[in-house]
Amino acid sequence: MKHIGRKVYHLFGGLGLLALYFLLGRRNALVCYGILFVATLAIDTARLKVPAFNRFFYAHFSGFLRKNEQNTLTGTAPYVLGIGLTLLFYRTDIATAAVCFLAFGDVAATTIGERWGTTKIAGDKSLEGTLAFAVIATASGFALRLAGVHLAPGLIVAGALVAAGVELAPLRVNDNFAIPVVSGGVMELITRLGS
Repeated sequence: MKHIGRKVYHLFGGLGLLALYFLLGRRNALVCYGILFVATLAIDTARLKVPAFNRFFYAHFSGFLRKNEQNTLTGTAPYVLGIGLTLLFYRTDIATAAVCFLAFGDVAATTIGERWGTTKIAGDKSLEGTLAFAVIATASGFALRLAGVHLAPGLIVAGALVAAGVELAPLRVNDNFAIPVVSGGVMELITRLGS
C-alpha cells in the first residue's frame, strides 16, 4: 500500500482532533485547534522559506507527504482548520459525522483508487475511489450510533454523498478543508429546512 504513513496520519489525525473536542470540551478544544493551525502553518512556511529545513523535513517525514508537497504547503493546516471550523459552526452531531466522512472516506478513496481505480472520472480521481469514499463515509456515519450520535439515515447518506462529491471536484480549496465544512454545512441546512 502506497503512502501508508500518510493514510494512518490522516485517519488518526481526524479521530484525534475529534477526541480532543469531547475530552477537553468545546471551548478548550477550539483554542487547541487554533494553536495547532497556527503552529502547522508556521512550520510549513518555515520549511518553504529555509531550504535546509525543507530537505531535513522531507528526508525524515516523506512518508507523510506527497511528492508534490515538497515545494508547497501541505494539507495539514487546512485539515486542522476545516475540522475546527466545522465543530465551531455546526451542531456537534453533524460536525462529528462530517469529520468522520473526512477521516474515513478520504482514506478509503485514496486506498481503493490507488489499488483498483481504473475508471478515471476527474484527473487522477477514479469512480472506484469515489464509490469507496461514499460507502465508507456512509458506514462511518451509521457507526456513530454506537457512540450515541444518532442522525437520521437520510441525512447521513446525503452528507456522505456531498463529501464524496467535494473530494472528487477539482476545487482550488484544499479538500481537507472543504470536505467537512461543505458536507457539514449541507447537513446543517437540510436539518434547519426540515425543522
